[in-house]
Amino acid sequence: MNVTYGIMKGLAKIACNLSEEKANYMGELMGRLFLKLIPLKRKQISIQNILRTEITDDIKKAEEIAKSSVLRFGPMCVSMFRFPLLDKKNPSKYANIEGKEYLDELVKNKKGCILATGHSGNWEMLGALLAMYGYPLLSVAMKQSNEGFDRFLIEYRSLTGQKIEYKTGVRDMYRCLKEGYFVALLCDQDPGKTGILSDFFNIPTLTATGPAHLSLLCDAPVVSVMIHQEKNKKYKVKIWEPIKAEKNLSKKESIKQITDIINKRLEEWIKKYPEEWFWLHRRWKSTDRLNKKA
Repeated sequence: MNVTYGIMKGLAKIACNLSEEKANYMGELMGRLFLKLIPLKRKQISIQNILRTEITDDIKKAEEIAKSSVLRFGPMCVSMFRFPLLDKKNPSKYANIEGKEYLDELVKNKKGCILATGHSGNWEMLGALLAMYGYPLLSVAMKQSNEGFDRFLIEYRSLTGQKIEYKTGVRDMYRCLKEGYFVALLCDQDPGKTGILSDFFNIPTLTATGPAHLSLLCDAPVVSVMIHQEKNKKYKVKIWEPIKAEKNLSKKESIKQITDIINKRLEEWIKKYPEEWFWLHRRWKSTDRLNKKA
């Protein structure tokens, strides 16, 4: 057995044998551990990212947001460890969904869509909940370099009814969309040299265009979806109205319009819950390189 896989399974077994109160404490401890393990340079990147977005101009407040952003990874991990305990027939026990009618209409018409989400809130629980509600969910995952960790993620995501596929070619996604799947994509990471400039916190930011391209190719709408955990521990899932490009636009203009809307919705959500976004990520790395060349 792979060592990492064995450790992850062991932690999951412990978490599943704990009471909810003790599991919450386990999550808090793991969050503190993660905070200690994060390199100082990466913490500084988080603070710089927060100040750059102008969510706050107070460095102390930025430090608090950055700290909270890391601490939440502990509870998020424990919630995934406890996936085997979820009552899959009663997802409403765990979440309220705003905008559920948009997905229900797509299911009724046997039409697939692209779910555009980001690394905000408990995105692992988001996928689990949507699958538990019975939606035909295909989660597109990035293969992890550690084989054991990758095996664990695939196994536990699949427990909730999600279909998992690694990032594949457009042809495979096209097939799944035509079969009526909801293809979930994380849309908030630096796309490297690809992508187009789209405003994100009033910063022209290189942004992945995969969702927009798929939408036009498959004639499938893009649906923004995000998650937040309320103080009572119940989740709130927000689903926005489906995005379809205006018919009089060129392909280039359509891609820009769809991408802009995705970014705008993501930005609004992050402003509402800034401590829940993945600030450790160097979101503007490629954008800054592009600007230096200009």
